[in-house]
Amino acid sequence: MTLYILAVILKILKILSGIKQEKLLWENKVSGVTVQVWEKDDRRELRFGNHIMQSVILKKHPDQLVLPYSRFMVLGLLFCPAPKSVLHIGLGGGSIVRWMHGEFPDLKQTVVEVNSGVIEAAHRFFELPYDKRLRVLCADAAESIPTLKEKYDLIILDAFGDYGAPEELKGIDFLNKLRTCMNQQSWLVGNLWTVTGDFEEKRGLWKSTFQQVLEARANRKGNMILYGSKLPQLPEKKEFEDTAKKLQKLHGLEFRKMLGELHKVF
Repeated sequence: MTLYILAVILKILKILSGIKQEKLLWENKVSGVTVQVWEKDDRRELRFGNHIMQSVILKKHPDQLVLPYSRFMVLGLLFCPAPKSVLHIGLGGGSIVRWMHGEFPDLKQTVVEVNSGVIEAAHRFFELPYDKRLRVLCADAAESIPTLKEKYDLIILDAFGDYGAPEELKGIDFLNKLRTCMNQQSWLVGNLWTVTGDFEEKRGLWKSTFQQVLEARANRKGNMILYGSKLPQLPEKKEFEDTAKKLQKLHGLEFRKMLGELHKVF
């Protein structure tokens, strides 16, 4: 073996020795779903027994929305820049809930999450706060939504299992239940996958439920975000542009760039 080859091997070994492997911090099985928290360096991920990232937090910057889809979910602020009440269907690691809690000091949020393990993980490992402005219900959304009496400014639909959203939360009946929690100015924001083969069908259900439906592709991996409302007419484009500019200045996210990905569903 030449000295050059030996030097190359030693260099590779040195590089490999410096690579930190991810480690499993915590695991819990609830109703057949494996809830896991993985960590590597400053990054923590919530997973459901596979490699699909349900939520991500950077420990040194917990206020950041790491995953692109989560930033496109809060693009819903374009339609409601100063919400007073938000309903979340699905919690995950609580990234969006935590971000909104910090950005809007007077905001009251209600979260419906069916998996108690997810709720525990969000509080223990993803810095979801305990606060009187934040109500977390461990319940089946399909059953509990009709019991809610409040009308919410924004509804965030982001309920996922290990391989996509539960079927009972994707149908027309559930959309109609959510519609009863909305007033004339409210908006529903939903995270849908295009890789499951039923996206066109589900988008059609949104079109049959709401007067206005818009969409934005959050990434190339299949996250399509839908925005639905009862409004008979949308504001002018200039109003959206002005609002995006103000939101970007207030919250530090790329609202103007995301606005460019927003299109009306015809």
